[in-house]
Amino acid sequence: MASDKKIISERQKKTSIKGTVGEYEAIANLTRQGYFVAKAVDPACPFDIVIVDRNGKITLIDIKTNTFRKNKKGKSLKDKPKGSYKIHRSPTKEQKRLGIKLMMVDYD
Repeated sequence: MASDKKIISERQKKTSIKGTVGEYEAIANLTRQGYFVAKAVDPACPFDIVIVDRNGKITLIDIKTNTFRKNKKGKSLKDKPKGSYKIHRSPTKEQKRLGIKLMMVDYD
């Protein structure tokens, strides 16, 4: 019987770990700030979390981990300080339509 499991690369595994750590750090920080936080369970959901402030204001948030380019047009950026060529993220059309905010987090 053939296995239905998908094999992911080491790079994909690292990226997934970074995203998970960043997401849970953001959840912890928001909880410390006094927000109620609920996590989306559907992997295809256009947001990661819902936060509710003490006044009942609801905000949908998609958490993204800051990433940086290693190369720029064939040139190595190893000599440049981290953050010199940050990859900027934009919300998708659906996220814009739904008013979803992007929250950028760092992975140390």
